[in-house]
Amino acid sequence: MKKNKDKKAIADGEYKRLVGLYTAAGVDEIKLKIYDELIRKVAEVFACLEAIKELPSIIYDPNNPSIQRETAAGRARVKYMAQYTSATQKLNKDLLGGLNGDDDGDLSAYDDDNNN
Repeated sequence: MKKNKDKKAIADGEYKRLVGLYTAAGVDEIKLKIYDELIRKVAEVFACLEAIKELPSIIYDPNNPSIQRETAAGRARVKYMAQYTSATQKLNKDLLGGLNGDDDGDLSAYDDDNNN
């Protein structure tokens, strides 16, 4: 029971942190309300990552250290990290727009068809 309370507290803290950052970045209140559930889900996935970060990812065979096995925590970490990264990128793109250096600009000088 205590673990669930800790996880909820971490998720709530991360949610408040994210909303604060987006608000400070100038995201309007209507967009924040629209994306509220996704922000909350990102915070929950973050809490899951925090809960398993201290658990081992790999177990080594004590008789033969060259034999190793991935743990359930290791598999979960990969899954949660992919979800967290994807959702965070979507939030950042939708709420903050593209990155400043994200525009490739005019690449016609590098196009082989235009360089004769």
